[in-house]
Amino acid sequence: MGVLPALTGLAWAAVALPVIEESVTRLQPVPAVDLSFERFAVVTLPPPARPPEHALYRLRVAAPRIWLDGSPLSPNPEGDFDLLNLHPKRPARVTIPGWPADAMLVVTPRVFISQHEIEAKPGGRVRAILTIRNSLENTVNIYVTLGTDEDRLGADATVPPGYTQTVRLEGILRHPGPPWRLMLEKQEEAMEGAYQFVKTVGATTVSPVNSYGKP
Repeated sequence: MGVLPALTGLAWAAVALPVIEESVTRLQPVPAVDLSFERFAVVTLPPPARPPEHALYRLRVAAPRIWLDGSPLSPNPEGDFDLLNLHPKRPARVTIPGWPADAMLVVTPRVFISQHEIEAKPGGRVRAILTIRNSLENTVNIYVTLGTDEDRLGADATVPPGYTQTVRLEGILRHPGPPWRLMLEKQEEAMEGAYQFVKTVGATTVSPVNSYGKP
């Protein structure tokens, strides 16, 4: 874990930062058949609501591969498809082999909590493993917490560019979950400013994020 050069995690709490939550939109694939009677489905993605350079768009669908505007994509190591080349002002067409029942468009900031594992024990003791993904081309300093502003566990970390890193939290909470409130505070760096990524999760201990279409 790294040491933040300017503001510690506790100091960041006093700074008013933009708050970004994970957005999940259910899409309805349109089934079709090609000339050789192979099944495929198509979904049309609207123009990005946030600039692609400041948001990570992912498609979650049960498929070994997809085609984004004709270009093939393979799943990332967690099983989702990173949509890195979206045009900022026009819709995108995604072709999926087979006839999947549905697909999910997941939008997060470029640095976010991708997975979590939380274990609660008697007496309020909590252990958590948070998986942090940095999809930027710059190293970032972050501070992650589990709980509320008044009652939380926290740790800071330095995450290299294009890297996925785990952060462990352990301690006693007076008011443990579920639901659990996870927060990542990202420090400003050369590529983008500071923000908070907030995620509320339920009783499940292992995050269902990126659980589809693993290669």
